[in-house]
Amino acid sequence: MRSTSRPILLLLCLVLPLAGCAAMNQVTALDRFFDPERFGAGATSARAAKPASPPRAGRPATPSRPEPPPAPAPSVVAMEPLPDPAPSPTPVAASHRPAAPADPEAGLRQTVRQHPWLTRFWSELRLTEQARIARQLPAAEDLPGTWDSMGLADRARLVAPQAEERRWASGP
Repeated sequence: MRSTSRPILLLLCLVLPLAGCAAMNQVTALDRFFDPERFGAGATSARAAKPASPPRAGRPATPSRPEPPPAPAPSVVAMEPLPDPAPSPTPVAASHRPAAPADPEAGLRQTVRQHPWLTRFWSELRLTEQARIARQLPAAEDLPGTWDSMGLADRARLVAPQAEERRWASGP
């Protein structure tokens, strides 16, 4: 058994590399993708469609003389520069503060996003948040009960009063 298997193994070792060489010479989709000038469908048809140059006067045409390849097109095209932004009519200091939305519900949502603790019960608040509420509600006898019974819009008004309320809170 050993005497017959050794020649077969040797024959396979000689035949397999030859089969691999034929496969390596085939053009695949990857060849067309990574080297489109050489293997692309457009490159083959462009070479075939290129007309032969007319012979010069006094000299016979030499078909074996290759023509120089055309200069490659630039692969990267620069973008036009963007125009300068128009100057804003608002002062710089006012642009740092977010603009108050015209919709009251949108303003409420924005305030709750900035201060998520407004949605919590009194017992869930930190001491600093409880002290902030106590400063805003000095007349309330039962702070936890008052806070827990307030609506979300009332809580948001305590933290971020509207423009009219801010003006009157600073004095006449």
